[in-house]
Amino acid sequence: MPELDRRDFLKLVGAGAGAAAAAGCSEPVHKLIPYVIQPETITPGIPVYYASTCRECPAACGIHVKTREGRPIKLEGNPAHPVNQGALCARGQASIGRTYHPDRFAGPMQRGADGTLAPISWDQALDLLAGKLRDGAGKAWIVGADRGPTANDVIDRFVAGAGLGGRIVYEPFAPESLRAATQAVFGVDAEPLFDLSKADLVISFGGDVLETGSAPAEHARQLAEARDVAAKEHGGARFVYVGPRLSMTAGNADEWIVAKPGTEGILALALAKAAIAAGAGSESGRAAIAELAGGIDAATAAARTGVDAKTIERLGAALAKAKAPLALPPSAGLTSARAVATAGAVLALNQLLGAVGNTLQIPASGSAKGASYKELLALVDAMKSGQVSVLLVHDADPLHSMPASSGFGEALAKVPFVVSFASSIDQTSNVAQLVLPDLTALESWGDAAPRAGVRSLQQPTIAGLFDGRALPDVLLETGRKISADVAAKLPAGDFRSVLETAWSDTAWRDALARGGVFTEVAAAGTPGLAGGLAKLEVAEPRLDGDGPFTLLAHPSPLLYDGRGANLPWLQEVPDPVSKITWQSWAELGIEAAAKLGVVTGDVVVVETGTGRAELPAWVRGGLRDDVVAIAVGQGHTVGRYASKENDGRPGEIRGVNVTALLPTLTDEAGGRAWLCTTAKVTPAGRKERVAFAQYTDNKRKRDLGETVTLASLLGAAGHGEAAAAGHDGAHEGGHGAHHEIKLPYDEADDAAEGALHRWGMAIDLDRCTGCSACVAACYIENNIPVVGEEQVLRGRIQSWLRIERFVTEGEVDFKGGRPARESHESLGNVDVRHSPMLCQQCGAAPCEPVCPVIATYHNHEGLNGMVYNRCIGTRYCANNCPYKVRKFNWYDYDLKMFPEPLPLMLNPDVTVRGQGVMEKCTFCVQRIELARQGAKNEKRAIRDGEVTTACAQACPTHAITFGNMKDAESVVAKKSGDEKRGYHALHSLNTRPAVTYLAKVTRGSVEG
Repeated sequence: MPELDRRDFLKLVGAGAGAAAAAGCSEPVHKLIPYVIQPETITPGIPVYYASTCRECPAACGIHVKTREGRPIKLEGNPAHPVNQGALCARGQASIGRTYHPDRFAGPMQRGADGTLAPISWDQALDLLAGKLRDGAGKAWIVGADRGPTANDVIDRFVAGAGLGGRIVYEPFAPESLRAATQAVFGVDAEPLFDLSKADLVISFGGDVLETGSAPAEHARQLAEARDVAAKEHGGARFVYVGPRLSMTAGNADEWIVAKPGTEGILALALAKAAIAAGAGSESGRAAIAELAGGIDAATAAARTGVDAKTIERLGAALAKAKAPLALPPSAGLTSARAVATAGAVLALNQLLGAVGNTLQIPASGSAKGASYKELLALVDAMKSGQVSVLLVHDADPLHSMPASSGFGEALAKVPFVVSFASSIDQTSNVAQLVLPDLTALESWGDAAPRAGVRSLQQPTIAGLFDGRALPDVLLETGRKISADVAAKLPAGDFRSVLETAWSDTAWRDALARGGVFTEVAAAGTPGLAGGLAKLEVAEPRLDGDGPFTLLAHPSPLLYDGRGANLPWLQEVPDPVSKITWQSWAELGIEAAAKLGVVTGDVVVVETGTGRAELPAWVRGGLRDDVVAIAVGQGHTVGRYASKENDGRPGEIRGVNVTALLPTLTDEAGGRAWLCTTAKVTPAGRKERVAFAQYTDNKRKRDLGETVTLASLLGAAGHGEAAAAGHDGAHEGGHGAHHEIKLPYDEADDAAEGALHRWGMAIDLDRCTGCSACVAACYIENNIPVVGEEQVLRGRIQSWLRIERFVTEGEVDFKGGRPARESHESLGNVDVRHSPMLCQQCGAAPCEPVCPVIATYHNHEGLNGMVYNRCIGTRYCANNCPYKVRKFNWYDYDLKMFPEPLPLMLNPDVTVRGQGVMEKCTFCVQRIELARQGAKNEKRAIRDGEVTTACAQACPTHAITFGNMKDAESVVAKKSGDEKRGYHALHSLNTRPAVTYLAKVTRGSVEG
């Protein structure tokens, strides 16, 4: 008998194990029950899409809900919606999990004398609520977020009809200061609209528009369009960021001006004066700026802001020369007690530069009631003094998001009857006397009107999974129970009929199919400057405390104000800047940390006049040394994923709630001030492991995250010379010699002979912002398990797609046998490259020849496939993959991380992988097969653009293009053939990837 070698033995073992599993499967039997009467709109196996509206943030983007056999499984952007135009951010992608969340309340709950919640029927619950409101209507209040025009009308009519004390709209990051500034500067009570796509020079004064602005997906697309090298004259728009921290938005700028936090208004006026000196502005505009600025000029502003006077003069001259400039006001993290004056100074700068009516639109005064932090603080005082007997809270968690110094927790404890409409447990519902669980956005009707000309519809795409009811329906029924007089003041019927009546001026079914009604609105004209401008006082803000650090509490790009903390995908997708998951951290500058004797991972104590917190430090160069920055969003004590409950430690807080460190300060108009205190930072004398998903930002001169200079693209130098300088100046032999573009296969390759398709991808790094919408979309589309903090610390994160963030070259410092994650950033440096990394579908894949059971193979269309039930988990393929994109299932994550009813949201077209199985990106092969079947039925080839991957579909900037490389006219083939910018990752290994990267364009500093 010939000798049996190891490879043949493993093949036999793999085959035998598969046969044994097939013969003696211990998995439970699931019965498939066919439709007795099949609905007309449903064909089993074929998705059905419904247009609706995302309610994860105030932007109210349009979505298409993909359903299979009556259950939503994926959210996509609605291409017809003018705000997001087919894209959907990471928060929107993950919001589908709210419907299937295991923390959802099964039905109405009442808190007993022992403090625990017990089920109660809806009739009993509404009778109880009606009785409480009947007895103390004048002392009852409703607090919650904007629910859209029709639901808002129902709430307001309920408040008026039942004689309640009032209603307060609460949104932690509401742009109250911007609205007040618009009123002061232009005499219009509205939020301005910024159109970056029309601009040729954008200066952001701390406005993080790409991650937590008013419409991140829209602004990301607009900025990409404005900077498009191929489509715009002179290489597109230039982008300058002013602020103390290298945020995600700052990292996408061409120039970062490191300014003292809170001095953005001073700098805006100094730039305005410098622009006037260069000839900008009308006579009236110049006079208004002179009156507002007073003695502020380049020299005085330099001393107060920390920005060099020559830089101020240069940028002012550039603004005067620009044809379509735009200045953006600060975002929430930099709103101080001077926030209205700061925003007013930025708006006045726009007026001077002629941006109003072009890149900046001032809409007509809105009729919708805006959020009012001042009113909420007044309500807190009323609660403390016993003037509130009933408090109804919906779409908000003020017990977590309000600063502890406001006394909201103590005031809430004095309210005899608190009603929460939360669908899942949060900190406010955890102390409520009555919980009336609301339906989620995928289960209920609604609408939104985020701006003039945009009316979006929200429709249910699944019957309620639990015994919940929509808030408007609960209020309508409760009002009818209170009295006949109250009922007469409310609209008849249920909320759906109320909604249809409100939309009676439209073709209802057409609006449902389209997702709403979207019309072009004529510009309201160019309003003149109002008298309130002169009353603004632009100066440094007053900060509480005497600590040496300014505390910067900034919104989390993923968790936002904390509402995303109980969605595990948003916890596990790494923060776009720090690459940290599941935790809170304190960002410190390199010199500041050195003075404290602190390195990354050392726990520090951050102390203010109102509280203290202990959390690990992340030492970085992208931060002023007089600032300590902490993201808002963590610090929950309840919630399966928001707290440590899913780690087996219920009730234990996850991270820190930075609002506990903030005093209760407001701006000039009563809006919330987030930049309001200084802090002391001291070492705690211990270490804590930080859950990094990327341990170094140094690419070590490898073919990753490449750049090319704008000058070389515009033909300022010879091709080889320009490219050698443009691609980091590190590659010899010129551009063409190092980055030879090849298709995944040679034309003569036998494996591809006769194939109609070679699937490939082009990724434009100049458009990639690092927002991670693609990562979240991949998680949801491909049933990727979320493994939790402990497994991330072990390096076992399962994501098929990651965004690698690289900065300027440097040496990695190893401590304790692993990277210490020292930052290679430096103040003012914006050499940040975001490079999506996924399976490259290599033509010469290193993973394939080492697999002993041929579980990974190459198909005839250029895809590197995986046969999951052949895999025996040797991990040879992962060891041999230079891109490190193959993942190993250490556990049956589907059992641990998909508790009921989360399995209902799994994509039935994608296998759920089990313990011991390797997995990786498949270019969403299930989508390819669906498109192939449709094309086959119509006896044609798959059209270009007919199929795309989940990551490409989600991307707000269209940085990812997918298609058939064999079609020379396809978009992906044309982009991949870009000889000036195209390259393959780690090309020198000759793996022949099917993914072509287009190098990021470096534009240099803005010239005056």
